[in-house]
Amino acid sequence: MRAATVFLREARLAFAGGGGPAAPAAFFIASLTLAPLAIGQSPATLQAAGPGVICFAALLAVLQGAEKLFGEDVADGTLEAYGLSGIPMSIIAIAKVLGSAVATLWPLPLVGLGGGIAFGLPVEAAGMLGLALAAAIPGLAFLVAIAAALSAGARRGGLVIALIAAPLAIPLMVFTASAGRAAAIGDAAAGANLLLTCAVSLFLTALSPFAISAALKARLE
Repeated sequence: MRAATVFLREARLAFAGGGGPAAPAAFFIASLTLAPLAIGQSPATLQAAGPGVICFAALLAVLQGAEKLFGEDVADGTLEAYGLSGIPMSIIAIAKVLGSAVATLWPLPLVGLGGGIAFGLPVEAAGMLGLALAAAIPGLAFLVAIAAALSAGARRGGLVIALIAAPLAIPLMVFTASAGRAAAIGDAAAGANLLLTCAVSLFLTALSPFAISAALKARLE
């Protein structure tokens, strides 16, 4: 078994069992459509709250379906096969997360950009928000994967994943939303917030595979 095989298997399962990118994108769009009912429909309110709402909805879209990432492997014995494959579990984790993310999460920055325009942000600010989301989503995917590995096989795993991942995602979401908000008012801090988003996302992407590996190894013992 090779890491490429794990990557392709995960991408194939994402399309076969979860509808590929359609489910997260539809969930994201539905969340943004319902948001004005909660925060109000005044243009000023939508523009002010838009970046934060869009980032929170993106996090929910990433969480959607995360329970299956490792839960099914625990249930059908695939995790044991990975443990016996000779491939480092951290490499398995990278292949699984990337396979799932590439297959399902790529439309989210585009939906975020469209959502920013719909919420009344200037096109430049919506573009900055979409760019910040594109930078944040890899880190979010790996962060959610840590929670999925810790809760693999647990009852109500989706709720456990959300309780673990959501608080830890707050710094990344704050920087992402701040990039869009600063761009909307012409603040030069937009670029700095984008760089901070990239830095936090890269940090999570680099370190998360080791945390996922430790959680999965503990699950095998």
